[in-house]
Amino acid sequence: MSSQSPASGKSRHWVVIETGANQAYVFASNKQAVNVGASELIFRSGTEWVKTAVDKVNEEHPEPVVEIVVAASGKALLLADDEDAGRAVIRAVTRRALDEAPGLEIWGTVDPTSVTEDKLGKGLLRAYQLQAAWRSRRPSPLLRHPTLPFTRPCHYSGQPSTAFGYEGTRPYSRSARVDAAWQQRDAGRQRMASRLGEEAVVSASQLADGVSNAGWVAVMHADGNGIGAIFQKLAQEPGPEFLDNLRAFSAALDEVTLEALKQAVAAQRGRDNWLLPLVVGGDDVTVVMDARPAFDVTATFIEQFAKIAAGHPVVRKVLAGTEHPGLTACAGIAYVKPHYPFSQAYKLAEDLCTSAKQIKRIDDRCGALDFHVLHDSVGQRLEQIRTPLTVPDGARALSRLWPGPVVIGTPQAGSWAAAHDVALLRSAVDELSKASEDDPPVLPRSALHRLRQALLTGRAEVERARDQVAVWAPDPATARPFLDAHLLVQEPAEESSPDGERQQVRFSRLLGAVDLIDMATGTAPHADREAGRTGGQPPRQEAVL
Repeated sequence: MSSQSPASGKSRHWVVIETGANQAYVFASNKQAVNVGASELIFRSGTEWVKTAVDKVNEEHPEPVVEIVVAASGKALLLADDEDAGRAVIRAVTRRALDEAPGLEIWGTVDPTSVTEDKLGKGLLRAYQLQAAWRSRRPSPLLRHPTLPFTRPCHYSGQPSTAFGYEGTRPYSRSARVDAAWQQRDAGRQRMASRLGEEAVVSASQLADGVSNAGWVAVMHADGNGIGAIFQKLAQEPGPEFLDNLRAFSAALDEVTLEALKQAVAAQRGRDNWLLPLVVGGDDVTVVMDARPAFDVTATFIEQFAKIAAGHPVVRKVLAGTEHPGLTACAGIAYVKPHYPFSQAYKLAEDLCTSAKQIKRIDDRCGALDFHVLHDSVGQRLEQIRTPLTVPDGARALSRLWPGPVVIGTPQAGSWAAAHDVALLRSAVDELSKASEDDPPVLPRSALHRLRQALLTGRAEVERARDQVAVWAPDPATARPFLDAHLLVQEPAEESSPDGERQQVRFSRLLGAVDLIDMATGTAPHADREAGRTGGQPPRQEAVL
């Protein structure tokens, strides 16, 4: 029986079903196979499980009483003719979660106030408020699995074990959460591979080892800009138009995000087993990948996201009634060692994405990315990492020794965004990465080391080192303009201090360019730029992220 209710003129109740603490659930283990399986369970909870529950409730009535408005990964919006029907769906979905996804935080709310078509938008906002209030009163799912003195800890997560599973011939203890995710790892991997390509996505046989790499892996998290404001604007529209636009725009977001990522992945032809997507839905993307192509993949994704959205008819229609300049996205890339705790790498990528979102208040027509190569083994938040990389220069000036946010788009000439344009960073990378005798790099490694030390000391030392290095360079006539363009870049004064307090801010592209060269090359034994491509497989390293 159809899940669509014909009673469009009735007064109905909003039903919101949502998963929470998704990142904690997905990254409860450092095993990539478990991460993939957990992501698949979240996806099914808002799609397959909801649709099955709605169909079952509707079958018990002569006419459908529950209508699916949105069914997406970890989230569903429904309209129910009465509260009991809505509760029946929530009961079925949450019970299934207890059976098939232990530890998954999922709950639902039925708005007790029914709404007519002309008030559907306001009613949904109220339902969201009730959903948030109910979440704050719920106990943590961790309380379902107390660790007792005689309970053997899970090999992968440290939680109480409920089963044993084998890797090869060796048994390992597993918690209920890990065991459930493990059972879905192949299904989750196959769903992503069918969308993004079998060659790129880690094969089922290599899933336990993780992505191919040459000593470094990258965790990338991307998120759309201003999407919440667009949904709030939709909620102010009349009933039938609101429902149609809500459905269409939600589906369009999925299409734009997936197509942008597909094009970014397709550009890396010849690489095998280098990508492991964990979250690709709505405007959110989280992937683990070989560090070598990570910057190009992320930049291409952001570029294609804006381009595809601009040409999507549904997106154009929805944005036509707003002042929104167009859909853009931002991303963060955390470069870490393969054995680095994945949950901490994700938090760093999330912080970097937040840093990149500075572009929204400066030039909302552009997207941006930010990145960091983490050499420390101890996890820190981005603010702690970058404090030593912020060098004061008097009372009203400072130097930031990283190039981000890196702006992707068409910024206005002479603006803050133009100074951070990705083309300028790529130019620096190209000049430093030349390797032939006839066309050597603009600066040797010894000069880069000298400049790195000077940048951490202060501007006076930087100017001294710049003059010395320019003389030592293979071609001083080329080196001096390069250093003037990239060593310390002055940001436009009127935009460098958003809080209104004027200060001189300079930033350096040099260290970021060197980091990108190192990541593109790899640091594993015998790794080179072409390792990992067809015809030259890299030495595999066990990646248990």
